[in-house]
Order: sequence, then C-alpha cells, then structure tokens
Amino acid sequence: MKKSLLLLASALVALVLPSCFQNETTIHLNKDGSGTLVDETRLGAQMIAMMDQMAGLGGPAGEDPMKKMFSEDKAKARATSLGEGVTFEKTESIDADGAKGARTTYRFKDINQLKVSTEDSMKSMSPMGDMGATAKKTAPIAFTYTDGKLTVKMPEPDKPEAPDAADDDSEGPDMDSPEAQAMMKQMLGDMKVSLKIVIEPGIAETTASHQDANTITLMEMDMGKLVENPDNLKKLTSVKQDDPAAAMDAFKGVDGVKFEAKPEITVTLK
Repeated sequence: MKKSLLLLASALVALVLPSCFQNETTIHLNKDGSGTLVDETRLGAQMIAMMDQMAGLGGPAGEDPMKKMFSEDKAKARATSLGEGVTFEKTESIDADGAKGARTTYRFKDINQLKVSTEDSMKSMSPMGDMGATAKKTAPIAFTYTDGKLTVKMPEPDKPEAPDAADDDSEGPDMDSPEAQAMMKQMLGDMKVSLKIVIEPGIAETTASHQDANTITLMEMDMGKLVENPDNLKKLTSVKQDDPAAAMDAFKGVDGVKFEAKPEITVTLK
C-alpha cells in the first residue's frame, strides 16, 4: 500500500508540475576546447505558488523557495559535479511573461573533462528536494575533443528492471476521452526541455542527426507540439518510464521530440 501511494504521489508530481517547467542547457564550444555551459530554467506561476505553499508547511518563516532553488551556493556545488576544471561564473535572475527562474553560466577549460547528463538540470531544479536521490543515475555524455574534431558518445539507455507483480495491475488514463486529452494538454502543454551544443567557430561537417547552422541538438522535448496529437498522448501514458530505449523508439520522428539516436556522432570545427 505504501509503495502504491508513493507511485501515485510521483505520478501527480510528474503530471502537475511539468506544465510550469522549461529548461534549456546549452554548451558553447570554442576552438581551443574551452567554453561555457549555460543552464536556463523558467518556472510558471502554478509551480511557484506550489513551492510557496510547500515552504510554508515545512520551511523557515519568510524563506523564499526561489532564492534557495537558484542560490549561488547551489550553483557552485553543481559546478563540482560537472567535471574537473568547471567553475561557476554567474547566475542571472529571470522574471518575464509571468515566469521566474535563472540563467546560470559555468565555464570549462577542457570539454574532455565535462560531465553532462540529459537529466541533470531537471534533477537539480526539482522542487521536491532530494526525493529522487536514490533513483538510478543516467551515465554522462562522453566528449572527446582533439585537433578540431569533437566526438560525442551518447550513453546507452538503461534496461528496465523486472516489474513487481504486486504493482503491475494499474491502468493508465483513457486517452480516448476528450476530457482526459484536454487535461493532459493543459498540464503538459508548456513543458520544454533541451540540451544543445553551439560550435562557436562554426561546423565544417558533422554526423549529428539534428543540426541548425552551428547548433547541434542532442535532446529536445516540446510538449506543446507533442500533445497536440491524441496518438502521442496515448504513447505518453503507455510507455514505461523505466525503459528509455522503448520511449526513444516510440517517439522517434514525432513532432516536438528530437534526440540523438546514434550512439556516437562527430563534429569537425571550421
């Protein structure tokens, strides 16, 4: 029963909060192998209000949860997990169009030492604190740069664990229902997450699947586009969260979703 309640709470968080969440992580690479990692996160009014309520229930009186989430100390602590030689540079507040957040810039000396995962930013910005700290961590993307050529090796998707028979009797929402579809669109429509690499000198050639001028997209999810198609909503509720490979296969080529399916890509700088 306790496990079922935790799963329900997790599902509610996953469905209610993402609509207020937007995150863009951009790696800027210079010719000498140095560069910056810029992490921009925006939270909508709904999430901010919920965070204020949570802080009122258990936090010190008058504490601003936004300042805690985007604190300089937290950003500096994250810099140490991004790799050797990565340093915190600055954090700039964002307050526009009803959304609030921060744009944090880190500087790295050598991209070969950079450790970035597709889920790092969402974990570090979680308003639920360390709730998911015990979950299996995704391996970082491996960057190899030498003589003007960058190789990016994507981590192999984890294989799902064996299902617990006692908890395998639940059914997802009926996505044939117009009411359910409308609810999902309202909850998920504003969520956007992306991870990109900007090659500052320009790209001479690349094997990347998604290139736009000097920008390579490793991962991008625009839920606003995704949920417009009822078939995509059905996929969202049917795909297993612990099977990334199956999820990638299900959403391959779907409007609103981009991901690098090749295990390894190369980029030759100009």
